[in-house]
Amino acid sequence: MDYKITGLGGLKKQLEVTAMPEDTEVKDKFHSAYSEFQKNAAVPGFRKGKTPIEIVKKRYGEEIESESIPDIVNEIVKDIFEKENMKVAGVVDYNFETRKQGDPLHFFLTYEVVPMIEPQGYTGMKLERAMYRILPETVDHELLHIREANSELQETESLADDKAVVTMDLQVLDEQGVPLIGQRRENYKIDLRSKAPELSDVRERLLKSKVGDEFNMELETFDKAGQPSGKKPFKVSVKKMQKLVMPELTDEFAKKVSGGKMESLEALKKDVERELEHYYEDKAEEELRDKIAAELLKINEFEVPESMVEDYLTDLVEELKKQSNNQEVDEHFVRERYREAAVRAVKWNLLAAAIIQKENLKLDDSVLEKTADDEAAKYRLDRSKLLDFYKNSSDVKNKLLFNEMFNFVVDKAEVTLADKTPTHEHED
Repeated sequence: MDYKITGLGGLKKQLEVTAMPEDTEVKDKFHSAYSEFQKNAAVPGFRKGKTPIEIVKKRYGEEIESESIPDIVNEIVKDIFEKENMKVAGVVDYNFETRKQGDPLHFFLTYEVVPMIEPQGYTGMKLERAMYRILPETVDHELLHIREANSELQETESLADDKAVVTMDLQVLDEQGVPLIGQRRENYKIDLRSKAPELSDVRERLLKSKVGDEFNMELETFDKAGQPSGKKPFKVSVKKMQKLVMPELTDEFAKKVSGGKMESLEALKKDVERELEHYYEDKAEEELRDKIAAELLKINEFEVPESMVEDYLTDLVEELKKQSNNQEVDEHFVRERYREAAVRAVKWNLLAAAIIQKENLKLDDSVLEKTADDEAAKYRLDRSKLLDFYKNSSDVKNKLLFNEMFNFVVDKAEVTLADKTPTHEHED
């Protein structure tokens, strides 16, 4: 078997392979395929499974060899990449020459390699880490959300504030104000608490309206991908108004929303404060890691394999399809919109992996055990079940290894602490 590797510029390379039928890689695979076919071959004049191998080759050889070729190619390519100690990012193109039975296998494979990265600037960084202070008003604000989540909707004729849900019919109009057939939506609900900019005009109008009112106004419309597609004139018919009636903050309320775990309102407040501390502790850590990634990506420049970006976007599209409940997903739009984010994610993963490799960072059982201890205490979960899950999850192990990398960078950095007060930006 002969092969040749040619550089195509950047990270792209081309592998050309010529393998003869008598080469071990080909001969053994074909022989195995013929033998397997022979076991179940039903050829006139022979008992099932007793057809001579030469007859099988003569009558079905073209088909059998053709079906075997993908496996042969995969094995050949794998062996070559291992022999050349090549880190392949992904396959870009594959071209196999048409062949007849007995001909050599001749194919081209265009692929990208993982870039050689010598990470810079990850020690001695100057970083600022937020220290969020949970104030009484922060707890009160969170309790307000809990009350809203446990509110009841009560019908009303008009509204005193935006803590309400309005049901209405929407009819698209033409330029002369005539209803367009087939462009009507009935029983459309809007939560007036939403701060979406496109709802600001209709929100203000509804706050001044009452049940039974009808009015015309321009509203923003959206395409299948959820993107604004321009305003259109609508006739709005207000059918129902429901105001949110929130429960009072009492010990009984605390018992109800905690499932009986909290006996008093004071206990609920302390629990909410503890959960907020956990949330903002995680937030501060996430912000710090974002700063580290952003700074290191500026310092370290290298080419990103396009095949890895495409794989990332493909996974994203598939995930969105799963989440869409069988609704159509505009794949072209998704790929265009998230391409920049995909490039950044792939680049960061490659850079982080290079740091891990350079510093020979490892993940041992003590890290898994400490993580299980911390997470079990923080989220009140079963420690042994968590540990078993961590030990058997490659995704978790990879995440924890990245955690070790971040910890290494922080340990080697000059970190200053900055007091901050939550501004409720974690709200939807």
